[in-house]
Amino acid sequence: MDAGAHVDVERAERERAARRARSWLNFAAAYLVAAGGMSLIWGIVALANKSAFHEGGLVWSKLDTWGPIALAVGGAQILAAILVVQRRFAGQWLAGVLAALGILFHFLTLGAYPAWSVIALVANGLVLWAITAQGDEFDD
Repeated sequence: MDAGAHVDVERAERERAARRARSWLNFAAAYLVAAGGMSLIWGIVALANKSAFHEGGLVWSKLDTWGPIALAVGGAQILAAILVVQRRFAGQWLAGVLAALGILFHFLTLGAYPAWSVIALVANGLVLWAITAQGDEFDD
């Protein structure tokens, strides 16, 4: 193999790795929107239809407290997804913090609606993994 062909192989490999990283970040952004949407729905239902939840299953406080928290976290997650799509470093940082907050939120509210919380925990965990594993793709 001559030097030119070796350079072409290396360039092709770098391009494949960059495409793979972009795909994971698009995945992270999509899951961040999904996790944010789930938190928004959770918050709206917690405030409007308390009978859908088992309020006694909450670790502390009441649905009147957790509803606005869910709305704030969910809205911020959707905004962070926009920054992730734009490959902004602030988006990586914000997405990581909000995914961790989403994990904490759904863990603490697991008893109110377990199935919903487990799905949201997985979505937030996948976001956290994708953001940290592909962090080199963000602008400084």
